[in-house]
Amino acid sequence: MRAAKEARRYEPLPRFPAVERDFSLLLADGTKFSDVTKLIQSLGIAEIRSIEATDLFRGKSVPARKYSLLVRVTFQSREATLTEAQISDFSGKIISALEKTLGAQLRTS
Repeated sequence: MRAAKEARRYEPLPRFPAVERDFSLLLADGTKFSDVTKLIQSLGIAEIRSIEATDLFRGKSVPARKYSLLVRVTFQSREATLTEAQISDFSGKIISALEKTLGAQLRTS
């Protein structure tokens, strides 16, 4: 009980809002979500708070030997509200890295 009490830390609630962006990706079979996560984290974007896989789809609208993965990235700054230009810049870096490194394609409707 004492260790649990000592391990508790107070962290104030963020003053600035978080922004979520969803990336619907077409990935080759065998590409792991952990590969996607590691690549995004390696970009060094300090404002990234979380990376989640929210949907996985295989079906007739997805080419053979590929699958569709919806990845949600949450951005948040402790210093200021993020602008649309900043979010667009972060998103562009993420998409570019995924395309170049993992051969991902941004899926459109």
